[in-house]
Amino acid sequence: MKNFILMISLLILLLIFHNETITGTQNGLLLWYQTLIPSLLPFILITNALSETNAYRAVTIRFRKHPSNCIYEIMAILLGNLCGYPLGGKIINDFVRNHYFTPERANKLLSLSSQASPMFLIGYVHLHILKNMIPLPVFLLSIYLPVLIYSPLLLRKKNVIPYELSEASNQNYCICDTFIHAVQIMVMIGMYVMIFSILLEILLPFCSPVPAKILLSFLEITTGLRLLDSLPLPFCIKTALLCAISSFGGLCSAFQIKGVLNYPKAGIKKYLFDKLLLSTGTFFIILCYLKFFFC
Repeated sequence: MKNFILMISLLILLLIFHNETITGTQNGLLLWYQTLIPSLLPFILITNALSETNAYRAVTIRFRKHPSNCIYEIMAILLGNLCGYPLGGKIINDFVRNHYFTPERANKLLSLSSQASPMFLIGYVHLHILKNMIPLPVFLLSIYLPVLIYSPLLLRKKNVIPYELSEASNQNYCICDTFIHAVQIMVMIGMYVMIFSILLEILLPFCSPVPAKILLSFLEITTGLRLLDSLPLPFCIKTALLCAISSFGGLCSAFQIKGVLNYPKAGIKKYLFDKLLLSTGTFFIILCYLKFFFC
C-alpha cells in the first residue's frame, strides 16, 4: 500500500511539473547520449571482457610473492580512477563475484576506486569550468592526493585471503554476453542521469538562496559544476568548491555505483561518508593553495 501511494504521489508530482519533467528528461538523455555513451561504453566493454574471461588472474601470476588480494585491490583502485564513474564500482563488483576479495573489503574500496575519469577532469572541469585558473598538476593532485593518503588508513586491517577461481580461463565465454551486459549498464546509467536531471529542474526554482544552490549542485556532477560556476561566490571559495564537487562526483554517481553492485551487503552509506572526507580534503588543498598564491 505504501509503495502504491508513493508511486501515485510521484505521478501527480510529474504531472504538476510537466514542463520541468520534459526539460529534465531531454537534458538527461542528451547528456547520456552525447557524453556518457562515448566516454564510458568502450571502458565497460573492456572491463566486462576482462572479468568474464577471468583475465585479471594473469596479473597475479607476475606477483606471486605478494598476496593476490592485495594485487586485486591495487588494480581496482588504479582501473577505477582511470575509467571513471561508475566503472570503479563495477570492477569492485566483478572482483567480489570472482572471489578476489570479500564484500566487506569491497565496501571499503568503493570510494578509493571511484573518481571521475582523467579525460573528464582535464577536458571538461579544468579546461571549461576552471578555465585553467589553477595549474593542472595542482588540480589533479587535489583530487588524487586524498585518495593516496586515505588508502593506507582505510585498508590497514587485512582480511583473510578469500578463495579464488581456478586458473583456467572461462571456456564458455561469449562476446554477445559482454555486449548485452554493457547495454544493461549503460541503460541503468541513463535512467539515473535522467531522474536526477528531472529532480534538478523541479527543485531549482525553489532554491534561490546561494547555500541552497550549493547543496543542489552536489546532486549531479556535470549540471552541478555549471550551476556552481554561475553563483556569485568569492574566487577562492568557488574554485575550491568546484574541485570538491569534481572529487565527490554527486549523488547521481553514487546511485549509478549502487546500480552496478549486486554482491551481498553492498551499500553506498560507507561510500558517501568516505567521499565526503575525500572531497573535503580536495577543498582544503585548493583553498590553501589559492589563499597562499592568489587570495
